[in-house]
Amino acid sequence: MTDFAKKEEKAINKISDVLCNLDETLAKINDEMEKGHEKSVKCWFEEKKAIHDIKKILHEIDKYDNYNEKELDNLVDEWD
Repeated sequence: MTDFAKKEEKAINKISDVLCNLDETLAKINDEMEKGHEKSVKCWFEEKKAIHDIKKILHEIDKYDNYNEKELDNLVDEWD
């Protein structure tokens, strides 16, 4: 394996770890979040959408097992 491939593999593994930690943190925040939270709902939704896309990319290369294809659809349904 080339030096670049090793670095790429290490970076992907770190991203996967960060996403797993982020899932846990967001779940806790979601449980504690109250109306009037400083972060706007639109920003929150955009963050969730971006995270969903990253999860999909990592899932496609077998680096993230917690990807739920319908997660974004569920968020949109809850929003409506």
